[in-house]
Amino acid sequence: MAERRAVTTAIATRYKRADKPGKAKILDELCATTGWHRDHARKALRVALIPKVVRPRTGRPSTYGPNVVAALIFCWAVLGMPAGKRLAPALPDLVPILRAFGELDIDDATALLLVGMSAATIDRRLAPERKKLVLRGRSHTKPGTLLKTQIPIRTWAQWDDVVPGNARDRPGRTRGRQCGR
Repeated sequence: MAERRAVTTAIATRYKRADKPGKAKILDELCATTGWHRDHARKALRVALIPKVVRPRTGRPSTYGPNVVAALIFCWAVLGMPAGKRLAPALPDLVPILRAFGELDIDDATALLLVGMSAATIDRRLAPERKKLVLRGRSHTKPGTLLKTQIPIRTWAQWDDVVPGNARDRPGRTRGRQCGR
């Protein structure tokens, strides 16, 4: 449909300026290209020239205001800054406790919104705070070789310690019963 619309808008100005036999040829071309009936093609060409008023979308109103986000940041800091997946299940237990001890001063509606927040929303709302805490710079520790030499590592060639077959059939063993002679 997007290609048909593009073809229609490209042809529409030619169609508008053409005389009657020219319009018939343009309609024939458009019908052959798009597979439309002539009446539909004529209407599509007429509509393509009408400018469309595009209004910017109004976004959905924010569910979580600044007071909810501030309470979320406080709870996040109290628990040691976990990820949203770990913070979301802890909030229903944490928020009433913090409110009972007077550490978190929020109303009931804000507490309900905070407790009902999903893990993905928590991660989105905490993203600016996490960006502030990112440590930048280079580490000045050098990797040491003392520990490397003490840890045995098997390479691809050293994994032949188990030979397939029965234990009796391994080299160094005799087959059958041994005589006491």
